[in-house]
Amino acid sequence: MHKPMKTLPVIEAVYVHIPFCRKKCNYCDFVSFPGEGLPDKVYCRALVAEGELYQKFLSNSQKELKSIYIGGGTPTCLPAEDLVQVITKLLKLFPVEKNGEITVECNPRTVDLAYLSTLRKAGVNRLSIGAQSFDPGLLKEMGRVHGAEDITETVYQARAAGFGNINLDLIYGLPGQTMTQWAKTLALAVSLPVTHLSVYGLKLSEESVWGKQYSAGTLSLPDADMSADMQEWAMDYLPGQGYLQYEIANFARSEFFSVHNRVYWNNGNYLGLGLSASSHFDRIRQTNVASLTSYLREVSGGRFPIGQKEILDRETEMGETIFLGLRLRKGISFNAFKQRFGVDLRQKYGAEVEKLVRLGLVECDQDRMRLTKKGVFLGNEVFMEFLP
Repeated sequence: MHKPMKTLPVIEAVYVHIPFCRKKCNYCDFVSFPGEGLPDKVYCRALVAEGELYQKFLSNSQKELKSIYIGGGTPTCLPAEDLVQVITKLLKLFPVEKNGEITVECNPRTVDLAYLSTLRKAGVNRLSIGAQSFDPGLLKEMGRVHGAEDITETVYQARAAGFGNINLDLIYGLPGQTMTQWAKTLALAVSLPVTHLSVYGLKLSEESVWGKQYSAGTLSLPDADMSADMQEWAMDYLPGQGYLQYEIANFARSEFFSVHNRVYWNNGNYLGLGLSASSHFDRIRQTNVASLTSYLREVSGGRFPIGQKEILDRETEMGETIFLGLRLRKGISFNAFKQRFGVDLRQKYGAEVEKLVRLGLVECDQDRMRLTKKGVFLGNEVFMEFLP
């Protein structure tokens, strides 16, 4: 297994992966599996032990974190006391700044008011709810274990528990989904007291149930034009409802932009704990093993459970910083890029920038380059221009 450097650079955020869920959805390609009969308590202890391994290597100049994000899987499949114990111990290892963000993902029907109140008392201040759709038929086809009414109930329970920062995940481009269904889902989402909406186009892995069906020709998806129309509807509709589009797929009320995800989009330093979790720091990208047995064995032996490790060259690091920054609607700052890499983006990538401006895919002002609306829909074509 790989070993980390002697001292880690300053880490801005920590992601924690809980791989357990009640039922794997038909589109899911995350490392997750039903938790019944699996060593969830052992896994929780291993998460903390892995955190302890890394804590020893943190820089002496390590600051308090901006964010801790607990994702999955469905973290709230764990008993509340087990999840809270993980959060409490990790907060001692990796303190979060006073106005920092501590997020837990949950699915409707996996929590109640008592559970959510326990999380809130433990310091969790942001909840991300996997709603995906408000259409009963589509939820059933996806293999979700909840109905539309469960989403509404969970949001109001979260508010009652004291959560003022609530996100809903929503998916468009689903098999059989119509524009009418999508518009209704968005309308129902904004009718609830939520502060953030993550709006994703469906992307299928070959290993998912739907991916296998699609490869076999037994599953039909909306065509690219329909999916683009759904994306455009969200971009046009949500700002009028008070949700600003601050990133390609993310909309929020002012003051509620995701702290954790902005660390990713700024290509900052973050640490991933748990099965298959990824980390990025000091031009290193590494991913933990995806085997539960291997993960538990490595951590129990006092070893870092790293499965893959990649040293990023300077060109790759610069290119990734540009395309991640371009995902933000405010774009990427030329000054910040020069401070980080010591080169002028407009000089190094002059031909690429000129081409993209000519095609109407990006626009520039004195300090920033950002995607145009046309560029949002052709983002991958833009991003490829900057990768070596």
